[in-house]
Amino acid sequence: MIFEKTFQRDDKVFLLFYHIFLGGILYFSSILSYYLRNNTWSLPERYFEGTLLTIVVFLVLSFLSNKEKRYIKGTSQWLRVEFLLLIQAFVFIILITVLLKTTINYSRIWFFTFILISFTLFLISKVFFDYFYAGLVKSNTIQRNVLLIGDSVSCQDIIKKFPRKLSNSVIKCLIVTDHLDKKDTNYYGIPSFSLNENFGQILNHHSIGQVWIISNVKTQSYIEKLIDKFLNFSIDCRLIQPESKFKFIEGLDSEAGFDFYNVSFSPFHGTSFLIKNLMDRFLSFLALIILSPIIIIFSILIVIEDGFPIFFTQKRTGWDGKSFNIYKLRSLSKSSSSKFKQVVAGDKRVLIIGKIIRRLSIDELPQFFNVLKGEMSMVGPRPHPEDLTKHSNLEIRNFMQRHKCLPGLTGWAQVNGLRGPTQEKGSMDKRFQYDLYYIKNWNLMLDVYILIRTIFVVLFQRVD
Repeated sequence: MIFEKTFQRDDKVFLLFYHIFLGGILYFSSILSYYLRNNTWSLPERYFEGTLLTIVVFLVLSFLSNKEKRYIKGTSQWLRVEFLLLIQAFVFIILITVLLKTTINYSRIWFFTFILISFTLFLISKVFFDYFYAGLVKSNTIQRNVLLIGDSVSCQDIIKKFPRKLSNSVIKCLIVTDHLDKKDTNYYGIPSFSLNENFGQILNHHSIGQVWIISNVKTQSYIEKLIDKFLNFSIDCRLIQPESKFKFIEGLDSEAGFDFYNVSFSPFHGTSFLIKNLMDRFLSFLALIILSPIIIIFSILIVIEDGFPIFFTQKRTGWDGKSFNIYKLRSLSKSSSSKFKQVVAGDKRVLIIGKIIRRLSIDELPQFFNVLKGEMSMVGPRPHPEDLTKHSNLEIRNFMQRHKCLPGLTGWAQVNGLRGPTQEKGSMDKRFQYDLYYIKNWNLMLDVYILIRTIFVVLFQRVD
């Protein structure tokens, strides 16, 4: 899921990794060339500096000239991009050494061997990455499954013209608005559904990640109703070919030659999301090492007071509305009902040691395991029990939009005083508004700010 979300909008992260890998290939080519010439893998300082400059020039040229949002397979793409960049990098280096009159410091045999090996390994790398990328798409790791909705003529036109080589989006199923009463099979083998069917089952069965609604005169009467319907699901919703009576100026996006207007699109994708995920894993691993004595001590105290089990697990709602098992230190008596019921002030189910555990949020510490597994993040909307999610979805409009990212150990709502039970009227709706604000305004600095504020909230804000 992490891979799919990282690549849900474009392949910039994959391209970044690819070019950094090629930078590593340049360094290996240099030391291999020197080894073939001098029978040693140790580069002298001037050769190391020349190699490092070559890598820097290549990477800078790559980032400046790269306008592609997709990774394109094939030798022709290699000749058009990587081959040309490599030539430019070496020409630039030659000009630098000539201008600085340092060509005498480098062996010509080493340099031309360096060029030859680099071109050879670059081509081999392109073949390898093509194979690797194709495997990721085939395994549905970075593939975006799409539900297409529109009139029959437009649906057939898009399905026919959508270039799969330029996109990882795959149209898995569709709803044809002018053929709702009959099953037209002339859609290139793609299953079609009606507007009266169970959308939840369709989205789950086909692992749909995005809904594309064709925006034209024929679908105008359906668009508002369809948007309202799909905002009840934690799914990205986009208008494709927005040529309606509405003037789409801002928020436009493009993919494989088609224009999109992103009605509801998760900002958790690309390089920033990858950094967030890596930061989550590192911080959770570090926290488990540092806090393990606290977990062990309170585990022993729980056993002394109320026996086993030590941990409490419960189904919670995660990204895209998918459920996962959350881990917590048990703070309630094991004789209490297994049916979900929010803890309130003076709750008799709370253990004596449980009061301390809940006061200092020590019961949440095992959730670092959830973060390590990729089921949660350090920062995000708090995950609710499935029963509470279902109830809140009926009470609050578009409530599932809060599930367009990984749930978090802490969140924007929690550092703004909305911790603990949500039994007061309007408290869940207020928390929902804070969660939406976080999702719409997310950036890495906001995560850092929330983490710092969480420390003070845990120490000084009282919660039941």
